[in-house]
Amino acid sequence: MRRALPSVLPWALLLATCTALFAAIQWREADGLGVLWSAPTAHFWVVSAASLVCVVLALAAGVATVRTRSPQVLMIALSFIAMAGIFAVHGLATPGFVLGTPSAGGGTYDAYGAYIEAAPSPFYNVTGLSSRLAMVVSSVFLAGAAVPWPRAAETWITRYRIAILGAAVAGVVAYGVVALSAPWLVPTSLTASDTFGWGTTALVSALCLFAAARFGMAYQRSGVQMHGAVAIGAVLMVEAQVSMHLGATWTGTFWLYHAQLLGGFMAIFWGVLVEFSRGHAVRSLAALTVSDVLEQLRSGYTEPILALSAALEARDGYTLGHGERVAALAVLIGQKMKVPGSRLRGIAAGALLHDVGKIGVPDAILHKPGALTDTEGDVIREHPARGADMLRNHFNQRVEEHVIRHHHERWDGTGYPAGLAGEAIPLEARIAAVADVYDALRSNRAYRDAFVREEAVRMVLDGAGEHFDPRCVQAFLAVVDRWEERYADDVLDYAERRAAAVGAPVRAA
Repeated sequence: MRRALPSVLPWALLLATCTALFAAIQWREADGLGVLWSAPTAHFWVVSAASLVCVVLALAAGVATVRTRSPQVLMIALSFIAMAGIFAVHGLATPGFVLGTPSAGGGTYDAYGAYIEAAPSPFYNVTGLSSRLAMVVSSVFLAGAAVPWPRAAETWITRYRIAILGAAVAGVVAYGVVALSAPWLVPTSLTASDTFGWGTTALVSALCLFAAARFGMAYQRSGVQMHGAVAIGAVLMVEAQVSMHLGATWTGTFWLYHAQLLGGFMAIFWGVLVEFSRGHAVRSLAALTVSDVLEQLRSGYTEPILALSAALEARDGYTLGHGERVAALAVLIGQKMKVPGSRLRGIAAGALLHDVGKIGVPDAILHKPGALTDTEGDVIREHPARGADMLRNHFNQRVEEHVIRHHHERWDGTGYPAGLAGEAIPLEARIAAVADVYDALRSNRAYRDAFVREEAVRMVLDGAGEHFDPRCVQAFLAVVDRWEERYADDVLDYAERRAAAVGAPVRAA
């Protein structure tokens, strides 16, 4: 039920192959064994293929931008637009296509000045400028998709997102018109400058490695193919930039950088295709909000998980949104306790469905407004084990099962269903226990009204060392303000979030 991470072996082989080819070609060229292949036609078509892939990606990201209100998705779209347009200029400026072939100059002559062989056809300076400019602008926007945005900036960007997309397209077109109509305007001193070359290489490498790290962590948390695909694409952009910088025109390294760049874009394109085949292309692009851990984990929920969550809420209207809020708080606590991303995914899915066993509890017991009898209490206490048994064969790791089965265990050993105590209770269940009880206290139930925030926090704190793992409570205290800011009644309009009252009896969630 939880989206599994596919094997990283194909991607590791792709990166290793590109790195090995680069090292081998550089070694041969350093020893004077490199081979020149002057093939403008091949260059044009390789660049055109990469640009065409970027056009498709730009269109997909543009649609996602229009349908969503995420500045990160807009940044992804702008990154592909910049690369598609500016890199296309790089290809169109290939000698003999839109532009004529500039004077080669140089060449090989014998001792008497007789012509032997022409030097390889050079590019106009705009060709080299366009390749580096495409990489720089694209990497700037890619890094922009990997950072949180201030609320004011996010509001402004999302409000004018269509206008920004239009301006980006217009800017790329304008650059292409000027560059292709007057390529001689780019001075040789710029493209031949070591400062310009090393500066752009350092900038692109730093930005793309940053983006790759952020998207890689998001992939580990969510399992969304697009996160992993963009991380791989960003790493290949770094390799392409280094190959571009170190490779002379028409050498093996020159051709390698085009192949690396095309491979990076194809990796991202593959991610789009995978999600498109599932009907999730736009949603997956919208899931590239890598600055928000909670959104990353939420985007990793599969359809069966969402369906079961909806069924549970329909079954128990008094806990509308309870699973989602418990999952959010459990993830915040786990993140504070440095729980790895893969386990956070399990905690999120398990917490969302922690009460799934209540589907089998009769309405008369589930919605009873008064105290439960001993027999009724026994029925309620069966729901953790029942839920875990229902789903035990549908998870890819045991984290989810631990959360569902043991979220009612107590630190002092008096909980249920197994009566585990202390460290014997799985950590993910200890984390979920704090989140479950706190949200239950902050929500209305059939048998009581919600507790106010201060009273609910005090009750959790009082339970440290008895009901809860003290370390989990300390982590809870560090993140509860953030949770309240996003999930309290002044943010979300859940039906059970009415004015709170203190002093009502408390029953376990």
